[in-house]
Amino acid sequence: MISPALRDTLRLAFTVAVVNGFASLTGLAFALYASLAVLSVTVGNFGNTLELGRQRLIGTALGAIVVYFGYEAWGPHLPLFVALPLALLLARLLAGSLRLTVGYTVCCFVVIMGWLLHEQQFESWIPLRLIWTAFGVIMALLSLRLFWPSRARIQQRQGLLQLLVDLGTTLQNYIEQTPQSERRRSLTQEVRRLRDTLLALREQRKAALVELGPLADRHPVARMWVLLDQACEALILDLDELRRLPDPQWQAWGLEQEHDTALRFSSAVAQRLLRWQEVLRSSTQLLPPPGEPRPSLALEGLHSAASRDRFDALTPEQLERVAARLLVLNRIDHTMDFTERQWQAIVS
Repeated sequence: MISPALRDTLRLAFTVAVVNGFASLTGLAFALYASLAVLSVTVGNFGNTLELGRQRLIGTALGAIVVYFGYEAWGPHLPLFVALPLALLLARLLAGSLRLTVGYTVCCFVVIMGWLLHEQQFESWIPLRLIWTAFGVIMALLSLRLFWPSRARIQQRQGLLQLLVDLGTTLQNYIEQTPQSERRRSLTQEVRRLRDTLLALREQRKAALVELGPLADRHPVARMWVLLDQACEALILDLDELRRLPDPQWQAWGLEQEHDTALRFSSAVAQRLLRWQEVLRSSTQLLPPPGEPRPSLALEGLHSAASRDRFDALTPEQLERVAARLLVLNRIDHTMDFTERQWQAIVS
């Protein structure tokens, strides 16, 4: 098993060798800048490499503009110790206005190099430097996708989708199992496994967020991860409470209609979780929630005269059992509704 440090070193060495080989075949001047770009932006993950590459390209382009127009405007008329600091000051102001960090250093370096070494080659040096820098950044990004790619982001996505499937399957099995003792024992094991899976995904998410770059918290994919995490946690807690609550004797207490409503809703929630997984799995791009109507817990029937008569015949302990069960199902209903509304907001 190759360690991450050795893997990153081998990837960097191989990429630089490929870039140098291609540069030597082209015969174009200033090919060294491609290798320098690879060395300066490759940091082991795609997100940070993309941000460093973006800043290096912007800084290079900004520095090229400043040195070209600054040299034309001030070079022939001002001494070097006045003109060059003015150009650097202008570069600093422009880079600061664009909030560049790494790109600020690159911008100033381009100004100094161009002014002192390439003042007679601007027409060839500036476009070639930009081309080679862009080529180096592209090769650095490709190397992270082609050679030992990091799978943290893929694993986070696949893990959350599988957790949705497991939640739906667990809820469906809980509904279908008849013996109460068997249902509780099976649900106890499943809830423990689901909780362990969720905790493992949270630990692994740190590496996945690194792949999304420095602004990962604002990334739609990361926001979707957090939303699914919250939904899964709430549903696991509700399943655990269902396991601990004593089952109402629906038929014996004459509550067949209420029992059917609870069963239909629970089954619809299980199927809806599976539909979430299908929609999210069907594309690497974030898609909106399923278009079909979301299942909701129909509590309006509890206010009917027939339901009130049935509830009036129950003891306080029996009413407490029914109310506790319906309260958990109502929380599940709110969790599903909130998750889909937030999901729609993320993709909008």
